Amino acid sequence: MKNSPRQPLLPLKLSWITIWQAISILLLFLIFLKAIIDIDTNYDTWWYHLPFAARVWGIVPVENFAPELVIQYRFEGFPLLANWFQGLLWWATGRVQAANLVGFFSVIIYLVFLQNRLQIPWYLGTLALLAIPTVFTHAATCFVDLPGNIGMSVLVIMTYIMFQKPEFPSRRDLIIMFFGAVTAVNTKPQLQPLAFLVCCIIAIRFVWLCFKQSAVTKKRLVRILPLALLASLLIFATPVKNIALHGNPFYPIKIEVAGVVLNHESVPEAYQEGNRARKWLSSVLEINTPPWWSTDQWNAGMEEFMDRGGGFFGLYVIFNILLLVSFCFSEQLRSGQSPTPKEARNALITVFLMSLVPANFPQSHELRYFMFWMISLVSLNLYLISRNHGWRWLQPKYLGLIYLIFQLVVQYKAGRFYGKPVLISLEKHLSNTVRPELLTQIPPNSQICLKSQHGISNEDQVPFVPIQNTFLYSSYFHPELDYDYSITAAVDPINCGDRQILPRD
Repeated sequence: MKNSPRQPLLPLKLSWITIWQAISILLLFLIFLKAIIDIDTNYDTWWYHLPFAARVWGIVPVENFAPELVIQYRFEGFPLLANWFQGLLWWATGRVQAANLVGFFSVIIYLVFLQNRLQIPWYLGTLALLAIPTVFTHAATCFVDLPGNIGMSVLVIMTYIMFQKPEFPSRRDLIIMFFGAVTAVNTKPQLQPLAFLVCCIIAIRFVWLCFKQSAVTKKRLVRILPLALLASLLIFATPVKNIALHGNPFYPIKIEVAGVVLNHESVPEAYQEGNRARKWLSSVLEINTPPWWSTDQWNAGMEEFMDRGGGFFGLYVIFNILLLVSFCFSEQLRSGQSPTPKEARNALITVFLMSLVPANFPQSHELRYFMFWMISLVSLNLYLISRNHGWRWLQPKYLGLIYLIFQLVVQYKAGRFYGKPVLISLEKHLSNTVRPELLTQIPPNSQICLKSQHGISNEDQVPFVPIQNTFLYSSYFHPELDYDYSITAAVDPINCGDRQILPRD
């Protein structure tokens, strides 16, 4: 009797999927631990993100701490949705670290969206998204770029899906598009023009589909118009509020319309930069960018590199573009295999169209403002892969290995700091940034003006406080003093008024 061949304990497919699931769970768990344990020490976090979150929820009211004027103008005009959620988690838990979870939960929500709406395996989405350096490095921080761009990616992907079908979007799809647009517009000012253009494209598509419907259906659609107007007001709540209060939808940023300069308080130097499209392309492909990735791509003054360039992993960009192009020109697609040639072609058109705005926008090379581009590119490929029934090597169990390799490279270059807790407590951060001799000079119920400056380390013992550390001097962080006081930060001492100025010269 011949011996029967030994059978594997588990089918190969289940074995591979189990491996990718286990690795994905580990990655997400480590990022979650970092978010909830570590204090985010990034510059912008303490300069204005956490002060905004604390002010919105009354944790540290403006009477106790007021930032420098340029940041106060931002509070009045910038969208604050992500900061609102940061403050909510901070208030609910009593831990400032909880504010980091807004970025982490935005990733989880997007993975659920990919799984439920596009049938993309969550583990494949995890590996593919965390192979994008800006996503990986932002997922456990208080930067609001990630949640805003997640919302923008949802809107872009749903618009792409809408053009695949000859009928109107379902109620569920409309709700998803609405929340994606609300998140994008009310989180990042850079995303507002793009969201407006996408909403215009959606409106045109609706009108086109309306002409193809019966008279009864058209009458029903007319009834939707009031809801559409209400939805538009909610989506563009921040620009509408800025127009009503300041006469400028992008307040405090300088905007010129038909030769008329609108009310403003800020003119970013980046608006005067050179060829934006060329700088954007160089940054996307990581040509002349720093050979690593930080949260904001700051190059620490290395003049040989583009300032704040990179963040999408140039080789990963090329891989995803080639993969998308290969779908478009596959002979199997032409023979009717799924995905269809139309789906692949429309995906490529979507990538081209969504490149036009960020490539020509001020600060185009600072990719953390426009990471929706890379998130959407990866998501479109994942959508086509999930529908693939022709190419055997493009099955999720094999693609998981490729995405994992890219993710490991990102982990190596970005450093393990972003992928696991390093035990930075609030107490440790305070001891590294707050000067005790200044605290002793703050009497009870006093009004203090902290003389500040940008970009200088506290270790230099200079006669001013680094601007990113001023919030840490508020009474909320020093219960040991057992009394309240009011602090204002000012780069120019003339803005201190009659307040006592510290540090003294």
